[in-house]
Amino acid sequence: MKKFTWLLAVMLVVLLVAGMGLAAKPVLRVGTDATYEPFETIDTNGAFVGFDMDFMRMVADTAGMELKLMNIGWDGIIPGLSNGNYDCLISAMTITSERKKQINFTTPYFSIRQAIVVKSDNKKISGAEDLIGKTVTVQNGTTGDLFASKIKDIKMKRFDTNPQAIQELLNNNADASVMDDLVAFNAVKKTPGLKVIAIKGAEKEDYGIGVKKGNDALLAKLNKAIDTLQKNGKLAALVAKYKSAK
Repeated sequence: MKKFTWLLAVMLVVLLVAGMGLAAKPVLRVGTDATYEPFETIDTNGAFVGFDMDFMRMVADTAGMELKLMNIGWDGIIPGLSNGNYDCLISAMTITSERKKQINFTTPYFSIRQAIVVKSDNKKISGAEDLIGKTVTVQNGTTGDLFASKIKDIKMKRFDTNPQAIQELLNNNADASVMDDLVAFNAVKKTPGLKVIAIKGAEKEDYGIGVKKGNDALLAKLNKAIDTLQKNGKLAALVAKYKSAK
């Protein structure tokens, strides 16, 4: 009887240690500005939803890591990464030469182009050239901001979030908004009275996951996970799902 009790105790300890080992996944802390539908938003239940959120869950799972998402304002998202507040960021962020001076990026995972959003009854704007001298809203610091700022005599209105930029247009306080095309299609789909205008010759932009400079081990781990998701078709399926919804 004593021998049986002793063996049972040993087995319980082994199972407990094994269970603790299985639960001890490394945590991946990820910053995101959850105001950019359909890439990242927070639903009515408080859950992070959108393409980037689905993709990041796939990446973390493939890399064998436990995901912890953190909602960060756009203006502070790169400084927060550089300060070590989180391990990486994903926020529909275009890989640019300027941003690469501050942080590193993974392999690209999604591509977009800039687009214009106007009121449905607007007959005066049919392309980027028609924005000359007009009032245009953007989310501050985005590539939409960068694109619009280069247009001659344009009057810029910059906002902390893209929904605020769209609302200014809806309030008749601007002529147009400029943003990533999938975001534009999503806004028009959800908001009556708007339409999307494609920008002829707009350059393709690639999104990447941002990683703090010097954290080469994490960068390699994320790139390996992205490569796996590309090869097994899961990334392509996710892209198709969201692009078909526009």
